[in-house]
Amino acid sequence: MRAGARAALTAVSVAAIVVLGLGIRTLSAFGVFTDVAAEFSGSCHAIEGVRGAQDIVVDAKLGVALISANDVRALSSGKPSPQDGLYVLKLNGASRPTKLSGTPSDFHPQGISLYRSGDGSLTLFAINHRSDGTSSIASFDVVTKDGNIGLHEIGNIEGDELVSPNAIAAVDRVRFYVTNHYTSRTRLGRTLDDWLILPRANVLYFDGTVFRVVAARLNAPAGVVLSPDGRFVYVSEAFTRRLDTYARHDFSGEIDPLGTLSIPSNLDNLSFDDRGRLWVASHPKAFAMRAYLADPSRPAPSEIFQVALSDGVPKSATAVYSGKGIGGASVAAVLGKRMLIGSSLDDKILDCTMASE
Repeated sequence: MRAGARAALTAVSVAAIVVLGLGIRTLSAFGVFTDVAAEFSGSCHAIEGVRGAQDIVVDAKLGVALISANDVRALSSGKPSPQDGLYVLKLNGASRPTKLSGTPSDFHPQGISLYRSGDGSLTLFAINHRSDGTSSIASFDVVTKDGNIGLHEIGNIEGDELVSPNAIAAVDRVRFYVTNHYTSRTRLGRTLDDWLILPRANVLYFDGTVFRVVAARLNAPAGVVLSPDGRFVYVSEAFTRRLDTYARHDFSGEIDPLGTLSIPSNLDNLSFDDRGRLWVASHPKAFAMRAYLADPSRPAPSEIFQVALSDGVPKSATAVYSGKGIGGASVAAVLGKRMLIGSSLDDKILDCTMASE
């Protein structure tokens, strides 16, 4: 064989190996090789009245869950749902969530975060994806009157850095961390990020005045949360299937990487419960999520993990819930034995009682 032919054959072989490797990596990231068996020690029932529960936060003192709802199917059709908004569910046996007033007219929320001040006042931050394709961070005072919950809008924070905000974690009444699921502004760029698992996304910190990048080279960061003592920041990366831990500097807001934990699922929102336990919701099969988006009768599987921490660093993750009782979980909010599971593609919330805490 001539030298030129050998070189060409070598180049083709190398290219084929690279393509095969990338293909296997993508299929693995999308959950093709992941087995999901239905398993849960407890009981669940559906709570109707919310379509597209993107995020859920629980306040134990008020005994309520606040829910952000954004109908993804309606949004993808170009006609955002008028039912998008913030809802409250009383945890004392109320059967249905109630939509809250006091939000902007063009309001389609995704990630939310609740901050309780030392004086007991509550501030709620919500990522808002407006109909024109732009995004902002809305903030609200959460007020109670005669046993009812209400919202009073404080402000609306905008910035060119908010390319595709996904999840938010409040530090106090004005400061927060927010993830950009993508930093590419084009459909092609975002498609490449997904299919090639490119680490081009980031985490922003808002210090009350400006945004700045505090973590970069991430792939589809879908969740962010602060530890209850404020010392650590946790970020979930969807397609790299890992949970990242950062040490936090309160004065500057800067965060330093401490380690990462691999979890075999496409990770979404993170939350801490009233006992300081870390939870992560996930949807392990990306192709099943695409099928579910196209056909609501084909729910994708969900998985909920409880993460064991050692000195603030995740060491292991245990699947507490897996199955299709709700399709493609986006969030799990836990209070005691009670776990509320939401999904951005389902038309209900799953209200579960775990057999043990």
